[in-house]
Amino acid sequence: MAEIVPFDPNVHMEDYVQMYIEYITWVNDELVEKYQVDLLSSIGQTASEFVDDNLEPYMSLKPPDGVLYMLEVEGAVAVMDVIQKLREGVGEIKRMYNRPQYRGRGYGRQMLNKLLETGRELGFTTFLLDSPRFAFPAHNLYRSSGFIDRDPYPESGIPSDVRQYWLFMEKKE
Repeated sequence: MAEIVPFDPNVHMEDYVQMYIEYITWVNDELVEKYQVDLLSSIGQTASEFVDDNLEPYMSLKPPDGVLYMLEVEGAVAVMDVIQKLREGVGEIKRMYNRPQYRGRGYGRQMLNKLLETGRELGFTTFLLDSPRFAFPAHNLYRSSGFIDRDPYPESGIPSDVRQYWLFMEKKE
């Protein structure tokens, strides 16, 4: 049985760090393979260093500013994702990562539905996200949930020199 729970540093810290490293490594490897762009080399960091420098903002999210969720399957963390406030009425879905061994089981959809539900509870009427262009299953999930393509939004953390390799999406409630 799958259960979505808010991030608890006493329970999830090791899994969160490892999943974040897996996510960043996967994104960088795909960028290298598909576009010959090595993002980590260009910023002069390893995946571990990048994660160490970027852990805090998501871990410390609390309503009404957002929530970091973990989806657990039989005690193992399978999916992580964040909903965070960008500005009044606007939330961003960030860092969705579904471990490969758990893909294709509906956990991504379950997590996305939880994020949208939480976002509505936090007063968001617009949801934004960015996703690597090569993440086709994620795009299908987002589109089936009402997201449409849009131009990059100003608050996106994607560096301008690699935005061409990302897709930006929006859903209005």
